[in-house]
Amino acid sequence: MSDNGSVRGKRHVSVFRQLYRGDTHFDIVGRRKLWYLISAVLLVIIVGSMVFKGFNLGVEFAGGNQFTVHSVEGVSLTEAEDSVAGAGAEVASSQTAGTGADAKFVIKTGPLSDTQSQEARAALAETLGVDPGEITVSEVSSSWGKSVSRQALIALGVFLVFVAGYLWLRFERKMAVAALVALAHDVLLTAGVFSIVGFEVTPGTVVGLLTILGYSLYDTVVVFDRVQENTRGLLTEFKSSYAEAANKALNETLMRSINTSLIGLLPVAGLLFVGVGILGVGTLKDLALVLFVGMLTGAYSSIFLATPALVDLKYLEPRVKEHDRKVHEKRRASERKAAAAAETVEAAEEPDGSDDDADDSDGEVMAGSGSRNGTTRTAGPAPRPGARPGARKRRPRKA
Repeated sequence: MSDNGSVRGKRHVSVFRQLYRGDTHFDIVGRRKLWYLISAVLLVIIVGSMVFKGFNLGVEFAGGNQFTVHSVEGVSLTEAEDSVAGAGAEVASSQTAGTGADAKFVIKTGPLSDTQSQEARAALAETLGVDPGEITVSEVSSSWGKSVSRQALIALGVFLVFVAGYLWLRFERKMAVAALVALAHDVLLTAGVFSIVGFEVTPGTVVGLLTILGYSLYDTVVVFDRVQENTRGLLTEFKSSYAEAANKALNETLMRSINTSLIGLLPVAGLLFVGVGILGVGTLKDLALVLFVGMLTGAYSSIFLATPALVDLKYLEPRVKEHDRKVHEKRRASERKAAAAAETVEAAEEPDGSDDDADDSDGEVMAGSGSRNGTTRTAGPAPRPGARPGARKRRPRKA
């Protein structure tokens, strides 16, 4: 392995170790405008799809008829669907439920009269070569579908109210508002994906939506708990700003958020891609999709949206803004002091030009006075007062 490869490998290992220990220093809060921009672009696309394309509502919400029959070898789902449509029924969706001998065709249409329902049933029985009595017909009125939709919205509203109340009592009001912003973001993105993909919206979709909201809330509460711990007593000190303390909390819980998301997404991905995509279990695709998309968006919002939104809400408080201003002023003063000290040290270490010139002149004088035949003698110590010139110091005789 080359030196560059080994260095790169060590760098990757160090990053994973930092993630594991919570020692990373990713500037997530500082780049919050970028995350806001990404979410805004996604929401514009999502809302545009919901307005112009709408949703593929299941028979439970839109009302209509559902025909269920065991599949027959040699007859495809498309042929069965065409036979129902040929009888004058508007097919809303069709899918194969189950596998092997238990496989069934489930064909859903819009509201039909009794005569239209019997004609569609007879046409489907003729195409499959079975008795009409083997085909189960379920009818759902549009009024019942509207009632289901209304109950689903009420359940969602009650859930959000309880969530806001818990966060308000457990943490503070601004954390409750930030968590609701993240939850609304998750709901819109998940619903928008259903609108874009065209998957059928069923009661299972609503159940899955409420499930992923609880999942997203769990991760957000974990992060907010660490934010509250890091910012406790922050306004009485001037070591770091609120944004820096919140960003530190995000980095400390980042590995936990990643682990939670991966552990939750892996089985759901198996359900969606293996169960629906490979095995063809169509009855699970609405639940699998809402769980997969909801968990993914929930992990994103808990990291990149909830805490940054909390920081912006906290900066609406004058005392927090004043505290951060003092922190930055103290930091700038320390930087100026350090720069001045560094300049003083540099000035002290630089040699003085005048001293060098004086030393050179003294050397020349000594060389001129004490040199003989090109040699230079160094000056000795000054003689004692009263001593004869050239007198040598006598050594004491040995006894």
